[in-house]
Amino acid sequence: MEFNNNVMNAPWDRCSDFYTRSNMALPKVILDQFLPSFLSPGQFYYYLVDFYGQQLRYIDPSIADILGLDPESATVDSILSCIHPEDINYVTQTESASLRFMLNQVGKDSLKSYYKTTYCFRFKVVGGNYELFHNESVFLSDEETGRISQVLHIHTNINHLTASNDYTPSLMGLKDSVWPPVNLNKEPESNALNLHFSKREMEIINLIALGYKSEEIAESLFISLHTVQSHRKNIIRKSGVKTSSELISLCVKEGLI
Repeated sequence: MEFNNNVMNAPWDRCSDFYTRSNMALPKVILDQFLPSFLSPGQFYYYLVDFYGQQLRYIDPSIADILGLDPESATVDSILSCIHPEDINYVTQTESASLRFMLNQVGKDSLKSYYKTTYCFRFKVVGGNYELFHNESVFLSDEETGRISQVLHIHTNINHLTASNDYTPSLMGLKDSVWPPVNLNKEPESNALNLHFSKREMEIINLIALGYKSEEIAESLFISLHTVQSHRKNIIRKSGVKTSSELISLCVKEGLI
């Protein structure tokens, strides 16, 4: 499944010195490691891009049910062709801004900690309608050189949560990284909500996004139901929303999940 000449080549090529120069096998365990950290409150699929040799390593078969593409023959071009024409430039600019930030601000030595870029755009789904999707991209690097070797993407349909896109991409650290969410648009601080949730609150928010009820959250985190309910009240108070759907929609827009 080779790359064709698509609009993403330009920003990727400008950062070619940041990629690994050898073919690296990525064990399946890496997918199992990262997929639980992705937002998946709706239909989703994922795929793996290998920058060495410019090819797709894997495409989740679910792409057939969501976008109507054959996972055996799909290419980056065919996936990009499903993006709304008015959003394609935004996707290109966001990918370019993300790579520049990684290159100029993070640096190769820190890439071993893994970083995730999140943003939203519209996809044409099976049936022909355009619906809002949440994109999450984890940069995977060579442990020895720190160069980017592969990128794991997951696209989740969030149209049932919100159809509004504020076009605010963000980048955050994963694993042992402590890099906080960064607004890649670099909007003025006064325009940001500056939501500050504790680690436990974020754990609960992520479980809410996955559809867990309070009782299930308590069991999963080994805490009491009363503690879960107290955290949920604090989360609602901090976010200023009224429902779980509004909360998840807000967190997606703010790049927190």
